[in-house]
Amino acid sequence: MRDETMIAVDKVGNKIRFYDAGIKEMKVIDGPEPCVHELAMAPDRRTAYIPLYGDGIYSNNKNPNNKVLVIDLGRQEIADLIDLGQYVAPHGMAATRDGRLWVTCDIPNKLLCLDPATRTIEAVYDNPSKGGHLMEKLPDESKLYISAKEGALGAFDLTRRAYTTTVPLAAPGITSGNGSGSEGITSSPQGDRIIVCDNDTTSLRVIATAADKEIARVQLEPFVYTNRKRSRMAKVGFSRDGRQLVAVSYASALAWVIDANDLTDQTVIPVAKGPMGISFPPDGRSAIVTSHDSGLLTRIDLEQRRAVSAYDGGNGIEVMAWY
Repeated sequence: MRDETMIAVDKVGNKIRFYDAGIKEMKVIDGPEPCVHELAMAPDRRTAYIPLYGDGIYSNNKNPNNKVLVIDLGRQEIADLIDLGQYVAPHGMAATRDGRLWVTCDIPNKLLCLDPATRTIEAVYDNPSKGGHLMEKLPDESKLYISAKEGALGAFDLTRRAYTTTVPLAAPGITSGNGSGSEGITSSPQGDRIIVCDNDTTSLRVIATAADKEIARVQLEPFVYTNRKRSRMAKVGFSRDGRQLVAVSYASALAWVIDANDLTDQTVIPVAKGPMGISFPPDGRSAIVTSHDSGLLTRIDLEQRRAVSAYDGGNGIEVMAWY
């Protein structure tokens, strides 16, 4: 049976955790070096990739790492370690059907194309914006989108293997820090639009992927004032059936369930401090939100639009996926 296990990246504890469908912890692996952050699943769901980012966070990563863990999902074990050499602070990633792994490294501000089978870097590209941090691929694997902490959204054509355009998201007059870029990013199931959370007002920015143009902007309500010196870290994801969108805001301890066809139809749900990751269990009726600062996993019923239960979430999970 597929999608019966959840892998979770516990950044705070530097651990990789495995849960069953009832969110009962099955196994824990220690990160071999500082420090596990993001996650990419191979299309066949047999392998996962986890970057070792370093011992810090964006803009304060004093000892950046330069490796990617390869996880055998069947055995729930580390199968390999890929050294990226001079390319430090790997973070956002996407694995494609041709066996390649795409990785953005935010300190050198590069996009890497890796062949995990040979542990080699095939190509290196300059990111067009400062702080390339999170990545999303379209379902047909025609493009990658890289959100940048301090700059425009980048669109990368996987056939041409080149950045083709950028989509400006900065607030007027803001050139660095919060307000100059974006964070969470997700593709619609059809791939016709990308939803990106800006880091100015935590608005949902809707990008039409055919033209790579912004076509709508919807504020998450209520707007919560937060310290502009600290990341807002909003993330977003579509439910399995594509009918709902779930958003979380790390800085405000809020989650939202949103009608995917009407982004103004929002229900706000308070959750534990520091929500960051979103996953959708195989029941098709709920979402799991991880609170990075609280070591908690909260289940949200998508139809009732409310939190219905909570589970231990290790030290502080950043991201999760089912297989």
